[in-house]
Amino acid sequence: MKSALKNYKAIAHLVDARRLLAADAISKAGDWILYVAMSVLVFEAGGAGALSMFTALRVVVPFVLGPWAGRWGAALPPRTMMIIADAARAGLLFLAAAAAAADQSAWLLVGLVVGCASVSAFHAPAERRFQRDVIESEQRASFNAVIGATGTTVIVVAPALGGLLTTTVGNVGALVVDAASFLLSLVFVASVRTPSTAAAADPAQLEPAAPASGISKGALTTAVRSMRKDPAVMACVMAQAVACTVAGASLVLMPLLGDRLQAGDGAIGWLTAAVGTGSVVGVLIGGSMAKQGRLLLCVTSVVSMGVILGLLGSSPNLLVALLCAALVGVAANIPEPMYWTSYADRVSENDSSSFYGLVESSITGGFALGGVILGAAVAAMGTSTGTWVVGVVGSVLATAAFVPALRHHRVSSARTGSRSPVVNVAENTS
Repeated sequence: MKSALKNYKAIAHLVDARRLLAADAISKAGDWILYVAMSVLVFEAGGAGALSMFTALRVVVPFVLGPWAGRWGAALPPRTMMIIADAARAGLLFLAAAAAAADQSAWLLVGLVVGCASVSAFHAPAERRFQRDVIESEQRASFNAVIGATGTTVIVVAPALGGLLTTTVGNVGALVVDAASFLLSLVFVASVRTPSTAAAADPAQLEPAAPASGISKGALTTAVRSMRKDPAVMACVMAQAVACTVAGASLVLMPLLGDRLQAGDGAIGWLTAAVGTGSVVGVLIGGSMAKQGRLLLCVTSVVSMGVILGLLGSSPNLLVALLCAALVGVAANIPEPMYWTSYADRVSENDSSSFYGLVESSITGGFALGGVILGAAVAAMGTSTGTWVVGVVGSVLATAAFVPALRHHRVSSARTGSRSPVVNVAENTS
């Protein structure tokens, strides 16, 4: 808790950082409110088939577009891209509210959701680029810890807020409120000062221009190149993808576990809230680890996540399940600040657009893939055995992801530098 307070104090006096935090929280809340309200509307208008299509497309579209959306979005300054994306999402949601009020086809609603998901694929990489531009390198670990904590808090609060809105103002009203939230996010983003003036005053801060051959390469090629030339970045991306896959599996496990324990319909809500609470705690702990370069502890947390998932699936009662669910959240999110700090410090400006797009795709795809894998494993082997198999495989993959970085780090552990430990770890792996 002490380190968490230090992180907040380090960021609280920065006006632009506060605005970025507000914009991020509002945007994430808008995504969740959209999911809650639109799920009900699509189901009422088109039944289970339309709902399945809606659920799949809102995940698949950002996953597929990720690297290319990041690359194409680099044609504009990141703040401009974020403003355009927020305005577009608000407009699409106003159209969705009008369509729902007029009892239009469910497939029109699904099409509008696909439009929102496509725009979001451009927004996420631009947001990460803008945060890196605005936040100084020595403050990134603290900022990543704080934004991770606020983001995971939103994950806990926003679905409940979405349910409250649909109950009080209806699904159409919730969409209108959601559209307004994206406009509010736009206002916060527009109020952040662009770093271009400071960079112009100090030419040393400017990134070198990308070589012509680099510009001509594809988005996916550029993103993969960024990982291959730095083992620490490669390890972080792979471990983050594994962690998201296990996290996605844990979310699908909730209703299955509630049914096995005969804990009632409320068990899903309690278990999800436990994961969210643990996620907040994990990010707060991870903030200090990112600044101190405790790579091994971050690795341990990801590896242990799979074992905890197995324990969660084997829980004998709801109390143990709640504890395991909270630990899943903690283990998954302890390395989060280290991931993003490492990316910001190690990935060049020329490669960042495609790279952040690929990272966002791996996060989205990991959550979706985890649910599919766990569902298949449970169907084949039962809840307890299937969960253990998925968890152990996840732990093995996470360990394999970090082996190269840990090997190089151990060999050159005597080497020190003045920059952040995460950067030194990355340099030692070069």
